[in-house]
Amino acid sequence: MNIFTRQIAFIMILLAVPLGAWTFVFKPRNADIAAAQADIDIKLAQLEDLHAIEAINADLEQTLAELDSALEDLRARIPDAAAIENVLRRIAEMATENELVVRSFKRERAVPGAHYTEMPLATVIEGRFAGIHQFLHDLESMPRITRILNMSIEKPIRKSRSDMNLPRDHVKAQMTISIYADPSKEADV
Repeated sequence: MNIFTRQIAFIMILLAVPLGAWTFVFKPRNADIAAAQADIDIKLAQLEDLHAIEAINADLEQTLAELDSALEDLRARIPDAAAIENVLRRIAEMATENELVVRSFKRERAVPGAHYTEMPLATVIEGRFAGIHQFLHDLESMPRITRILNMSIEKPIRKSRSDMNLPRDHVKAQMTISIYADPSKEADV
C-alpha cells in the first residue's frame, strides 16, 4: 500500500469517527433531549393550570365560607314556629308603642317555600298617620324578615259624634304582614 492510499484511508477513518458518533450517539441523544423537553413543557403547562385551579379553588372556598356565613345570618333572621309567637307579640308591642289600636290579627294559610314557610297575617290597625309611619319603620327595622303585602290606608268614615272627636290625621291601615319561619324547626302553629 502506498502512502497516498494510506493517507486517504486515514482521512476517511478520521471523518467516519465523528460522523458515526453524530449518527449513532448524538442524534438519538438529541431526540431524547427534545422529547424530554416536550414532556417538561407539557408538565409545566399542567402545573400552571393546576396553580390556576388552586387559586380558583381557594376563591371558591372563601366564597363558600362567606355564603355559609350569610346563610347562617339569614337563618338567624328566620324564626322557628315557637318564635313566631314572640314576633307577633313584638308587632303588637310596636303598635302600642306608636299609639295605634290593633283591630285584628288574623292568620291566613301558611305558604310553604323551599327553605322557609311564609306565614301571612291579615292586620288592621288604626291611629295617627305618624304612628302608622313609625310602626312601618319599626317593622322594617326588626331583626326578623317580614314583608308587607296588600297595604291600604284610608280615613275612617265619621258616622257618630265619637268619630268626630278623632284627630284629623287618624287613619285605618289594612295590610298583610308576612312572617317567615324555618320549616325544619316548625311545629304545628
